[in-house]
Amino acid sequence: MNKEAINKARAVYYGLFASLLTFFDNPNDLGIIQKTMDVLAQNPLDEESKVAFSNMQNLLIAGGYMLLKEESDKVFFSPYSSYIPVTASFFVENRDDGKMRQEMVKYVLSSNYRRDNEKFKELEDHIGFIVLFMQKMIEEELSGNEKSAQLAREVFEKILNPFIDEFIAALHVHEESHFYEDFAVIMQSFMALERLYLDVKKPIRESETPRVFTKEFKKPHKPLTPRPKKNMEEFVL
Repeated sequence: MNKEAINKARAVYYGLFASLLTFFDNPNDLGIIQKTMDVLAQNPLDEESKVAFSNMQNLLIAGGYMLLKEESDKVFFSPYSSYIPVTASFFVENRDDGKMRQEMVKYVLSSNYRRDNEKFKELEDHIGFIVLFMQKMIEEELSGNEKSAQLAREVFEKILNPFIDEFIAALHVHEESHFYEDFAVIMQSFMALERLYLDVKKPIRESETPRVFTKEFKKPHKPLTPRPKKNMEEFVL
């Protein structure tokens, strides 16, 4: 297995996730997002991801930055649509700024990486910060830092893995989710490969239906189908 090539691909995926799960305040971000998607779409993880990438690319071509920003606002910030929590603490403990944040802070302090309070206002267990941290740890691993490799695995196993499936499911069925509905498909395929690569088991959930935190979802629940295991040699750019 070409570990370096796989880690490079993992870093690119986490970078894309970070770009799409943080607040959009710069139209220039769109160009980076589109270029990243174009690269990943050339070697999709599975057939579902191939279709999802194509749908996302077409939406961005048609609507550009404003489409992405407006949908992000409706999905994550609007008081008039279904609520999707964005912190590990809320999914695990039903509250923000809980034990999961404390655990994430410990991992951050064990690394060479710190949250820039000026650029990133959210807490350390915000999904956007977690995936960005994963990207940075993988990049440091590529530079030869084995401690960062271990930190990345622990953060995935202890912080991201327990709630990411529920986050993806809620994102997939949100009534305002169109671009992000396809994004959820790609995330699910990627997380399945991450578990395979890192040898981390998928957590047992009581129900495949995402919890509703404020009101019923308007879009019928469409369960994401399990992704078949792939040869890790295919997971390269």
